Amino acid sequence: MVLVLNADYTPIVVTNLKKAFKLVYKGKAEVVVAQENPIIAGKKYIRPSIIRLFKYVLFPYKKVSLSRHNIFKRDDFKCLYCGSRDNLTLDHVTPRSRGGTNSWANLATCCTKCNALKSDKTPEEANMNLSYKPFTPNFLFFIKKMNKISEEWRPYLMMD
Repeated sequence: MVLVLNADYTPIVVTNLKKAFKLVYKGKAEVVVAQENPIIAGKKYIRPSIIRLFKYVLFPYKKVSLSRHNIFKRDDFKCLYCGSRDNLTLDHVTPRSRGGTNSWANLATCCTKCNALKSDKTPEEANMNLSYKPFTPNFLFFIKKMNKISEEWRPYLMMD
């Protein structure tokens, strides 16, 4: 995987090696950080880890689609009430019967046991505490959560 930076060095996307190499080869991007092992295809080419586009691309805020899997990923595949990783489902923090919506801020990963205990109540009424308040993540949040981020990406992703 290759991190693609805009002309101003802000991260915009993660792409595969083939697409990144094409951008560099066509003169649309430069290699900012290269890996040690080269690409050998008739002759040796440097293998990019981070590339930067020469032209600034106006990239609208990249929304993460609201899906069951993305909510599980945001919540690290753990129940936000008890921390269990077994029998996961989704919980509406504010129940739908009380006007709760299908939104990032209202959906939380929950185990079936906690979901049954909470039933059709708010967390306060059920005397159950959320580990943290559900939030809307951006695509960088998921890049940061990836386990195999190389150390050279950290400065560009503004990680601690």
